[in-house]
Amino acid sequence: MCDGVNDERDNCKYEPNPDQLDTDRDGLGDKCDEDIDDDGIPNDRDNCVYRYNPDQADSDRNGIGNICRHNTDPDDVPDNFDNCPNNSLIYRTDFSKYQTVILDPIGESQIDPNWVITHQGAEISQTMNSDPGLAVGHDVLTGVDYEGTFFVDTEIDDDYVGIVFSYQDNRKFYTVMWKKNQQTYWQPTPFRAVAEPGIQIKLVESETGPGTHMRNALWHTGDTPKQVKLLWVDPKNVGWKERTPYRWILIHRPLIGLIRLNIFEGEQMIVDSGNIYDSSLTGGRVGVLCFSQEAIRWSDLAYRCNDNLREEIYNELPHSLRGRVHIDNTIYQHIQQQPFPWNN
Repeated sequence: MCDGVNDERDNCKYEPNPDQLDTDRDGLGDKCDEDIDDDGIPNDRDNCVYRYNPDQADSDRNGIGNICRHNTDPDDVPDNFDNCPNNSLIYRTDFSKYQTVILDPIGESQIDPNWVITHQGAEISQTMNSDPGLAVGHDVLTGVDYEGTFFVDTEIDDDYVGIVFSYQDNRKFYTVMWKKNQQTYWQPTPFRAVAEPGIQIKLVESETGPGTHMRNALWHTGDTPKQVKLLWVDPKNVGWKERTPYRWILIHRPLIGLIRLNIFEGEQMIVDSGNIYDSSLTGGRVGVLCFSQEAIRWSDLAYRCNDNLREEIYNELPHSLRGRVHIDNTIYQHIQQQPFPWNN
């Protein structure tokens, strides 16, 4: 398993923790710190693991300390408004601070993507028929629920629309890619790449990084040694339709290596990947992907820190994994849609 942080900078060298979260700022990451809030109470006996409360005051004796009853982490944002209640550095979805990642920087077959961020960082558009590229957010996440709606607002072209998760650098990330029609890539070197219509989930672990090898490997529906591994492909092989909104919900739980994808067209679920298991990457940033497709809009974007699972997914886990996660049937609302009372 890889957390994408070199040992000389890693605050938990022997535990994967890509977010490097260190609540008490003692140089030891939360993942390997036996006293996360530095209040002298070990985590397994602390009634507020992320809030300093050496007195352990608990007026109603429900096992949750007074100080963290409505706000688990020390970020001054109540849990019901916080998309990452256990992480004081993240409290809402925000792609306004994004990074452009060019995946074929030398190739001259197409121009680079043109990204436009709107709606307070909750919507991303890409306007050009471009080389492969990513727009990734700033926040680093481990267990995550990532959802949004994508829409192709043109009848021109039939190429790839996608999302990325567990992005660690431009050589290592997971991606969901959806191709409209079958097509052989028009650049036959360094190798012939054939894209099949339909949805694909891929692990990118590229030996070369951005360039022609990665470009063709991403286009290809299949494994490319030392570049891309195909984890799952939708057996229906159905391409996306223009001017049709699709809602996706992606679940990634690095703790147990679980990936699951659902896609909806209106109220109808049209894709359910089932439980996919891969432990290569243990978390990172999330974002969107385009490859040769213009006029794409990803809207109503939302990501949430989450290490738990809804009951129906939990019940499909092998028994060997069930003891490592918990059931949580909470129905979440988008943080962006809720007014912050302290700003009124």
